[in-house]
Amino acid sequence: MITCTACGYDQNPDNTEFCSICGSELPIAVTTASIIPPTIIQPAPPPISDNSYSPTIPLTRTSATARLVCKQINAPIPEFILENNAIVGIFDQDTGPVDIDLETFPGGDTVSRNHAEIYQEAGIWKVKDLGSTNGVFIKGQGQTRFSARITVPTPLKPDDEIAFGKVKFVFKNS
Repeated sequence: MITCTACGYDQNPDNTEFCSICGSELPIAVTTASIIPPTIIQPAPPPISDNSYSPTIPLTRTSATARLVCKQINAPIPEFILENNAIVGIFDQDTGPVDIDLETFPGGDTVSRNHAEIYQEAGIWKVKDLGSTNGVFIKGQGQTRFSARITVPTPLKPDDEIAFGKVKFVFKNS
């Protein structure tokens, strides 16, 4: 059986990808026979020239309060104030309410029960996908397209656009 890291349910059958209770992606079971001890490798110096583009994003400390402003016209809730860590998702009768409930938003059917978490770490606001089905995407200010689905906690900058499934917001730092 696999235990869900999101809700703690421990009756998910082996080889199951998603939790039967909350829908979060389950960890891959690893047997001890397949674990190979790590080999210590000295890191190579960074390449002098690289053809791939990776913009440098300056990380600055941000205000303790931030806002998510909905991009949809006539949104049920046009803006959410962020003062602490917040779980983005939809209400579930087994796991209860979330801090930012997107169930009634157009496109809310693409939002998982525990979709993402927005939080501050060392004064920097970040967003992290909690194993959602339809992902979290970020489009930085001045960019024309959303990034690939985020897979690691990602810093947020003022005016970044965030998509939780199909529901889009603009991150504002007050």
